[in-house]
Amino acid sequence: MRIMVVEDEAVIALTAVAMLENAGHEVLTPAYSAEEALALGGARPDLALVDINLAGHDEGIALARELRKRFAIPSLFVSGQVEAGRANRDAAIGLLRKPYDTGSLLASVNAAEELLGGGNPPPPPVPNALELFGLPSGHDRN
Repeated sequence: MRIMVVEDEAVIALTAVAMLENAGHEVLTPAYSAEEALALGGARPDLALVDINLAGHDEGIALARELRKRFAIPSLFVSGQVEAGRANRDAAIGLLRKPYDTGSLLASVNAAEELLGGGNPPPPPVPNALELFGLPSGHDRN
């Protein structure tokens, strides 16, 4: 799976990239801001992992909507902003709560891949830290 990581904390972003690459995923250069993520959108990743709080104001929510609108890129929120994620479930396919471990990150990406591939959310066990919201209305990658 081709993945974009959008995270303003470099250590978290680079750790996530390393975990995903070690698991065999293709990962774009991390984006540390909404602007950088939009600039990478033309690379057409299959999924964007988006932190909700990028510069202190929940910019990740608007970013997830814009990635879907401009590039048809679905997002999975990766954040400690649980209530903001739940309140904006129309913007993403789910929420992986921080802090997460390697297993939770990889299982969440696998669950997202299954959902985006046309399947239903995978049966348990999905990580306890993951909430799947489902596909946004009008989702179409073609």
